[in-house]
Amino acid sequence: MTSCIGILKCVVLLLVLATTAGSLSASATQLLTNGGFETGTFAGWSEMTQAGGSGSFFVDGAAALGPLSGNSTAGPAAGSFYAVSDQVGPSTNALTQTFVVPGAASSVILSFDMFVNDSAGGPIIDPSGLDYTSGGTFNPNQHARVDILSAIATPFDTGVGVLSNFYTGVDPQHQNPNPYTQYAFDITSVVGAGGTFQIRFAEVDNSGNLNQGVDNVSIIFAAVPEPSTALLIGLGLASLARVRRRVGD
Repeated sequence: MTSCIGILKCVVLLLVLATTAGSLSASATQLLTNGGFETGTFAGWSEMTQAGGSGSFFVDGAAALGPLSGNSTAGPAAGSFYAVSDQVGPSTNALTQTFVVPGAASSVILSFDMFVNDSAGGPIIDPSGLDYTSGGTFNPNQHARVDILSAIATPFDTGVGVLSNFYTGVDPQHQNPNPYTQYAFDITSVVGAGGTFQIRFAEVDNSGNLNQGVDNVSIIFAAVPEPSTALLIGLGLASLARVRRRVGD
């Protein structure tokens, strides 16, 4: 009887360990704040406009209109609010959020919904990067970007501070206002070792109006399961084998 109870305890232990291991491998954490802008504000985000620029990013509602230009947009992708850039003259605008990857990751997934409405026949990508003055000569420069930046990168950095770029361009001009496109990227190779980083949405426009709309921004972190989990399961199996041998004796 004692041996049978021992076997039962081992089986229960293994089931608990297996459940725990499954929970660890499936656990996920949201690393961003206010990714859907449903606070109606930029809480958790930082907005920056290049000096002298006429535009900005705005938290907009269901009216589906650029708050400065009055241009039609797709409105929110979900909920009541979304972020959108708008202007009535040349500008460069960036929307960033700092996030921390707390340790070694089994996966880190970036996802967001975005449209880029352009009235100037872009994309026009000047080597100056996110600079509407384009070296002081106002060379045509009209496009949007999405990047992962280092923790110390400046809002308009397009050099060494860019760890990975996911979008550079505009959506088809003839479809204005464009619908949202859903994007998802595995960024484990970029940030999976852990540390502090920035997600950036940015646009430059000096040739016409450009509306970059963003909603449902998410970065999901899944931790590497603790090595002790596999060790505990192994010990449980070994214990079960020993009990079985005793019962057989």
